[in-house]
Amino acid sequence: MKQQHKSWSSDREFVDQILAGSREDFDLLYETYFPRVYGFALKRLRDPGEAEDVAQEVFLTLIKALASFQGESSLLVWIFGITRNMVNRRFRRPRPRLESLDEGLEVIGEEPAIDYTVDARRMLVRCEEIIEHELTPVQRRIFHLKHLRRQSVATIATALGKSEDAVKAHLYRMRRVISEGTPGLDTLLRT
Repeated sequence: MKQQHKSWSSDREFVDQILAGSREDFDLLYETYFPRVYGFALKRLRDPGEAEDVAQEVFLTLIKALASFQGESSLLVWIFGITRNMVNRRFRRPRPRLESLDEGLEVIGEEPAIDYTVDARRMLVRCEEIIEHELTPVQRRIFHLKHLRRQSVATIATALGKSEDAVKAHLYRMRRVISEGTPGLDTLLRT
């Protein structure tokens, strides 16, 4: 982070100023990091309202947890770790139980189907974006042959003139990129 205030020269000193009650330094923290936290959450959640909620939760957590900042990583890395955890919880959280206001009759059980469908659709769109923009042309071809045409690794290797190990390495990298870019995907696929 660029030094923007004369009273501190490191993240640790900056945090110490905030913990000492400096409203000016806390405002600087908020102005500096809120847009980045929001952008990070928006990129993963694809929902401005959800991203705003996550960003607000991150700063509420920061207020409570700032004293635990040890300075072993940069403040930015620490804040993004909190943000990543909040985003991942959005995908894993249990859905609220909905009940009728009339006579206390239950309308829907533990996890409404619509929420599952919205999450699945959001993740599918994110997977498509990753496949289109983050995989190489060779990886997209392997993905198509393996997952859409259901061809074996040996058949793909022969078709592309690559070794089976090379195809397996591509599949591993693709899965990792898709999984990292779509928090909660593994959980959703297991349900």
